[in-house]
Amino acid sequence: MKQYIREYDGQMAYFDGQSTFELLDGAPFINLDISGLEERFARPLAQQILLSWIWEKYVKKNSEDRAKANKKRVLVDEAWMLLPYPEAVDFLNTMARRARKRNVSLAIISQRFQDFYEKPEAQAVLTSSDTKLFLAQDKSEIQYLKEVFKLSEGEAGFLVTCLKGEGLLKVGQDTAILQITPTAKEFEFVETNLNNIVNAKKKNAIQ
Repeated sequence: MKQYIREYDGQMAYFDGQSTFELLDGAPFINLDISGLEERFARPLAQQILLSWIWEKYVKKNSEDRAKANKKRVLVDEAWMLLPYPEAVDFLNTMARRARKRNVSLAIISQRFQDFYEKPEAQAVLTSSDTKLFLAQDKSEIQYLKEVFKLSEGEAGFLVTCLKGEGLLKVGQDTAILQITPTAKEFEFVETNLNNIVNAKKKNAIQ
């Protein structure tokens, strides 16, 4: 355990201590980014800590006073990374089933559906959701999507041929094709292309 203890100057001693982070009342969006942590040990541990913290301090706390319970949403990006850990999958299932009673919804975002397909206990998280948004899909995974979400041949065909920004929105039994066009500010917030990010920083520095 030395690597986790401050007295021994452990490499992951940042886990040794009580969090001082407090939720900002009224903040429209809070991003908990752990992408900079070491992948094999630190990141999975941080995931478990954060999931527990989110449930206790964000979800449960929201319903302590039902008169003040605001609509909130927990977004889990790259959710496939949680699947190897039973405790994390259990958290997702708990969130999907119980968070609604506390006026909190769960949104799962993932680019690797096959990982969910191979874990039946994780499929329940997705199929229990009434609203689903599908973007362009690889032909190698479309059969899994057809089977789990009961997509028609036409819907599946659209998803393997649709263009960037196009998608399929399913709400209950209703389906609609849509085009997603983010604003410049929104695109700046979600941009992941490193070249574009560097160019944007250079542009801002010049201005």
